[in-house]
Amino acid sequence: MNKSSGISYLNQNDSRNKPGNIERATIDRLAEDSVRHLSEMLQSMFDGIDDSLFELANNARTNNEQNRFFEAMREIRIQRKGIEARFSQAIQHSFSPQAVQKVRSAPASPGENDSLSLVGNDDLEQDVAITSMASKARANFQGPLLQFHTRIGKLYGVIELDNINPPLEPISICQAFSEACNELDIEIKERLIVYKQFDRYVMSNLETVLDNANKVLIRKGVLPGLKTPGLRSKTEPRSERAPKPLSQNNEQLGQDRLYYQNQAVDIFPQFQKLLANTRTKAEGSQSSGHASTNRAANVKIIDSNDLIQLLNAIQRQPQLSTPVSDDGKVVDIRTALQAQLQQKDPGRETRSQLSQIDEDLINLVSMLFEFILEDYNLAPSIQVLISRLQIPILKVVIKDKSFFSSNKHPARQLLNSLAKAGIGWGESQDTGKDALYSQIQKTVHCVLDEFDGDISLFERLNQEFNAFIAREERKAKIVEQRTKEAEEGRIRSKQAQKRVEHVLSRKILNARHAVPKVVIEMLKNGWSRVMFLAYLKDDQEHQWAHTVRIAEELIWCLQPLSDQKDRQKWITIVPKLLKDLKSGLESVSYNAAQLDETIAEIKTALTSCFKDPSLFISSEQMASELKTGIPDLPDSAVEKQLSGQEDGLSQYLQQIDQLDIGQWVEFSLINGSKFRCKLSAKIDEADCLIFVNRMGLKSVEKEKRELAMDLKKKNVVILEQGPMIDRAMNAVMSSLSQKANV
Repeated sequence: MNKSSGISYLNQNDSRNKPGNIERATIDRLAEDSVRHLSEMLQSMFDGIDDSLFELANNARTNNEQNRFFEAMREIRIQRKGIEARFSQAIQHSFSPQAVQKVRSAPASPGENDSLSLVGNDDLEQDVAITSMASKARANFQGPLLQFHTRIGKLYGVIELDNINPPLEPISICQAFSEACNELDIEIKERLIVYKQFDRYVMSNLETVLDNANKVLIRKGVLPGLKTPGLRSKTEPRSERAPKPLSQNNEQLGQDRLYYQNQAVDIFPQFQKLLANTRTKAEGSQSSGHASTNRAANVKIIDSNDLIQLLNAIQRQPQLSTPVSDDGKVVDIRTALQAQLQQKDPGRETRSQLSQIDEDLINLVSMLFEFILEDYNLAPSIQVLISRLQIPILKVVIKDKSFFSSNKHPARQLLNSLAKAGIGWGESQDTGKDALYSQIQKTVHCVLDEFDGDISLFERLNQEFNAFIAREERKAKIVEQRTKEAEEGRIRSKQAQKRVEHVLSRKILNARHAVPKVVIEMLKNGWSRVMFLAYLKDDQEHQWAHTVRIAEELIWCLQPLSDQKDRQKWITIVPKLLKDLKSGLESVSYNAAQLDETIAEIKTALTSCFKDPSLFISSEQMASELKTGIPDLPDSAVEKQLSGQEDGLSQYLQQIDQLDIGQWVEFSLINGSKFRCKLSAKIDEADCLIFVNRMGLKSVEKEKRELAMDLKKKNVVILEQGPMIDRAMNAVMSSLSQKANV
């Protein structure tokens, strides 16, 4: 590569940046800060592992399984300090000049994958987990990561990143942790739980460490104005080069794709390992037959360009391009390709055959789209629409395998966008009149009709589709906000009314003396309104407790008082009590024409009771006056939880507690119909949840226990909302691992 195409501010002749002149204090500061931040994350991770294993042990089906989880927890606790020490030491060492300036080893050539089937299944699963963590972190934090690596290169006087092993490289961090865990005596299932928590607590927060490291270097004057994506690798594997732009307008898009492709950890070899293991299990001693066939003189391996032309021909034929067969399975592309090859080689003197890599790609894409067709989170109509993109996506991955590694890949982003938008689409909706369905359909047809190898088409369509979704969501959000406010107000008002009537009825009924009718009438029909408004505004005005205390004091002052201290208290509080009562009743316009008369009657009742309490009705008569009172409030949250544990709802109540606002669910009705809606609000006071449809209109209101019962009976399903392709790839990897273990 011509060095003039590199970054101009890296001057290889700058003597200040030669290894002998590296600022040791800066390196030490970077290492110290990075180790400290990562160690703090590691400590949180171990707490998370403890919680996860304890929960698994708690829910274990057998004693043996429970003991295994507890033993793993004990082993991890014992080894914790050693793991932390070894990990910190490895991170510290990664900043040393010897580690940084060590030349990277060359990547394995494609031909070396033939021996990968000999890798142990447990080792393979660990390898896949480590690579997946590193790949995700690199894709998520490529900006700060590349800036840090560029500055490190500047600090060490290196132009090409291929010439160094920069610290804080995600794969190096993951490998350092894996090696630190080597002495852990636990099974693969528990080890993968450890890796999952490491990904959650450490790798997902790597940006914090990178940002801090970049700030340290900026303060030291190392490339403070760095704005470029960073250094390019000296070598580019031919199979992973970005497609050549078709016009000057696409030049920047091509450069951007090249940038993220070079920065992503290639996960395709991991799939190849799993596929190789699967073939070995399936074919046994005949697993090498394909390789010998490839070397036969009468066999011609089809190159990628010819394969894409064959796929184009398939796509143009309606009977072959249908994505789904009659039994609901993804159509076998290999069968269609074989038909095309037979037409191409009618004499059969030289037989055309796919390369192993292309066969692996076809298998992977087929499995991804099988997942899409079986994904319950998408309505069948949306599944079929997205599945029509099988051939275009296959053409994409043949040219550009970074589809598997980078969640920033335009084609991958488009698929995820379509699936994310389609989660709220219900099968009962009219496809002809639904704007979302029409937009997904339009996007799919654009790919089928216009894709000619230029991946920028996916980027453009994704931008257009997301712009459409943004417009739809803005309209829906306005409606949803109004719906939410109206429902929250209605439920809060209902709850306030129940609360007021409950408090008043209890205060009156629990009194050990008779309460005059005029007081009961005023409390039920007047003061209850004062309390109602105070309850609703308590967050701002904090008057609820004050209104309750006034009712309590009024009832207390109507009891027979013989103790001198109590009578003195009565004399002290009654004047202010009457003043507060009148002020409160005036604020709600209670019986405005006769308010003074009512207050006078209450004053008379208080005075008469103070002198001779036997004049008033008995408590039994008073109870009959309250027959129309509101019944008790529902059980408290604690009582409900205890009740839930008794009737087997506790685990479902926990699921509901963990639901986030915006979570999509699907309800099934008695008549067999289904509808989808998302959680819009949790009303804690009423212990209920409000769900709205895609348009923002209220679909259903459920009390927490009622929803828990629906979950238990499987009348409601919580839909997964993670990126569809990520879930599909995880499912495919898991499936291949299981097949390899059979």
